[in-house]
Amino acid sequence: MRALMRLSPKANDMELVNTEEPKILKSTDVKVKVVYAGVCGGTDIKLKKVDVGGQFDKLKPPVILGHEASGYAVEVGTDVKKTKIGDRVVYETTVEPCGSCRYCHSGDWNMCSHRKGLGSSTNGSFADFVVVPERNIRVIPSELSLKTAVLSEPMACAYHIVSERGCIKAGENVVIIGPGIIGLCCALVALFSGANVVVIGTEKSRETRLKIAKKFGCHVLVNDGHNLKERVQEIFDGEFADLAIDAVGSQNSFNSGLSLVRKMGRVVITGVPSLDTELYTIDMSYIYRNQICITSGRSSTPSSWTGSLKVLQKYHNQLEELVSHVYSPEKWKEAFEATEKKQAIKAVIDFEK
Repeated sequence: MRALMRLSPKANDMELVNTEEPKILKSTDVKVKVVYAGVCGGTDIKLKKVDVGGQFDKLKPPVILGHEASGYAVEVGTDVKKTKIGDRVVYETTVEPCGSCRYCHSGDWNMCSHRKGLGSSTNGSFADFVVVPERNIRVIPSELSLKTAVLSEPMACAYHIVSERGCIKAGENVVIIGPGIIGLCCALVALFSGANVVVIGTEKSRETRLKIAKKFGCHVLVNDGHNLKERVQEIFDGEFADLAIDAVGSQNSFNSGLSLVRKMGRVVITGVPSLDTELYTIDMSYIYRNQICITSGRSSTPSSWTGSLKVLQKYHNQLEELVSHVYSPEKWKEAFEATEKKQAIKAVIDFEK
């Protein structure tokens, strides 16, 4: 089978190779024929570019990358109970939580220090086939196409960010800085929760990503450096936001989020800082005086996958254009380049090509 594999600890040592199909080794495993696999701008790009070690010690080459995917079950183990051959599926990315730490006990698999994740510690989804435990499998609703369902993983991350970390409530005012794929997914989760949503982007995103956010039902603003606070207040009837989502991961975007929330508001950092990001400068006095709660949100939990599929089901007719670029496996370098240069909202590799 075809597989996009990180071959060694050396940065950028990645190729499309021919390798053996994975086999079901455990009675509770499910083998999936991958149809669409999404390129993650936060993780996949970095796992291609970095040397193994340090904060990237969970990358275990040789390993097949990729953790966002949709497909259908083609083989099941003898003890698989619910998944049937032919089911259209997506799957959670933590395939081996330790099961005994406080985070596993609370369902926060993404915080387990010993967890193994698809596409880093174990073989992932940039391949014709992948094997995952049945507990990770989610059968997708009939309304969703496989192309739309590939967004399940970023939407699960967004659900974790907005609902589980941001503690969104119906009727609240939310600003989202950065209309990338995570920012747009966060916008949909906030709308799903009954919030009033403003998405803020740059002039470059006005006719692409911000236009999509407006179609979703969000207010949109271009951050041109002028009167941003006043324009947000105008939309929110004189109020600031209850919740700000920094979906960029920079000093400027964090400062924007901090300036746009009310006293006792919340800021969730979710944009992945670039590899060369310096330490943030934070005005602790301002945070103290205004009792602002600052937290972060990364990855996903089993409960956020449940929420993700509900959001995707509700907005399925509006989601197709988020998958903006589709490539064959042989064109994987173009898919990564389009993602890294932000030319694509979501680039996917079609393993039926």
